[in-house]
Amino acid sequence: HKRAVSTLVLLLLLFFSASTNATRPPATLRIPVVHRDAVFPPPPGASRGSLLSRRAAADAARYAALKASLCLRRSSAHDDRLHSPVMSGLPFDSGEYFASIGVGTPSTTALLVIDTGSDLIWLQCKPCRRCHRQMSLLYDPKDSSTYRQIPCSSPRCFPRQGCDSSTGACGYTMVYGDGSGSRGNLATDRLVFSNDTSVDSIVIGCGHDNEELFDSSAGVLGVGRGTGSLATQVAPTYGRYFAYCLGDRTSVARSSASYLAFGRTPEPPSTAFTPLLSNPRRPNLYYVNMAGFSVGGERVAGGFCSSGLWLDPANGRGGVVVDSGTSISRLPRDAYAALRDAFDARAAAAGMRRLARGISVFDACYELRGASVPAVTLHFAGGADVALPPENYFIPEQGGRYHCLALEATDDGLSVVGNVLQQGFRVVFDVEKERVGFAPNGC
Repeated sequence: HKRAVSTLVLLLLLFFSASTNATRPPATLRIPVVHRDAVFPPPPGASRGSLLSRRAAADAARYAALKASLCLRRSSAHDDRLHSPVMSGLPFDSGEYFASIGVGTPSTTALLVIDTGSDLIWLQCKPCRRCHRQMSLLYDPKDSSTYRQIPCSSPRCFPRQGCDSSTGACGYTMVYGDGSGSRGNLATDRLVFSNDTSVDSIVIGCGHDNEELFDSSAGVLGVGRGTGSLATQVAPTYGRYFAYCLGDRTSVARSSASYLAFGRTPEPPSTAFTPLLSNPRRPNLYYVNMAGFSVGGERVAGGFCSSGLWLDPANGRGGVVVDSGTSISRLPRDAYAALRDAFDARAAAAGMRRLARGISVFDACYELRGASVPAVTLHFAGGADVALPPENYFIPEQGGRYHCLALEATDDGLSVVGNVLQQGFRVVFDVEKERVGFAPNGC
């Protein structure tokens, strides 16, 4: 009898333990990531190296949105709109990375652009008054048993941007730097990630009126620092910590080692951390300070004002934004010129020939002539030194006949570390400890 009771108690303990483990969320939330060209391949015969320079117009729109965000004001309730620094993707001509996420119950797969500068998750929804073309099925809220419209009276209506008089639903308006946008209503629904991990009651924007934005994708996965981003919404479970690795942009493989992951994990010993800063003029962006750079193993000294690489909170200028949506990195004009001239001198000494004219937006292009590429290292505040692989800053053009230094100059007080410079690194956004980390070979 005692043995039977003991066996029964053991079975009950095992049952309750298994039940608890089954309902407990995993320690991390991991999402596979692919580059746009792996999903929407370029036309046959297109030079993959030249695609980046062809994306210059779209990338400029993205940068214009980031720049305009520094001047945002909430002057009245009538102009209380959500603004987000996002470029319009052109078919085959943008540098975006996508996450495939299920929305609703049963779930509809949505291909969403990962955006560290956006504070909202939104996707195109039925009924669609005006929608751009997308490759996946259009999400229909009526088909989801877990879809719940957010009323204007709800505290989750952030910020309130008008009500639908017939339904009382909380509305949203996203306005982007190139004049495109998305309008619709806020709601909650279940999001489903890899390995059937799901998160319930996530606030999403259901877009019914979307203008010329992210052609072929379903919408945006905002992972900025604001209230409505996925990073903030899953923070109670996974902490204010996420990381991603953006893989080789030239790979057309649909299976990718790229990922976006929420939840703290042990950091590789090679991770270099720099302080995460807040810009009061644009608090949703991830800012860091850059201390300088080295070319060919030598620190570039002089020729530029280092203060342009440090954030001035008083006017919102300076500093460097770590951004997943911009492809081409930008530095203040004097800093860019100093880096380019140092690179040029090393390239000439190695036997490269610089072209008399640039290609597209790149003004420093070369014939390799079998020469080795000068090494470039970025030095961030706090002693974080990031040695870049050549393919992250020296890209092929015109079928590989020439190579260009993949950086641009800016006069607008806004510098950006874009996704080409980040590729292959595990980039950590540790908001809890106020730091950003870079680990090589992170995919």
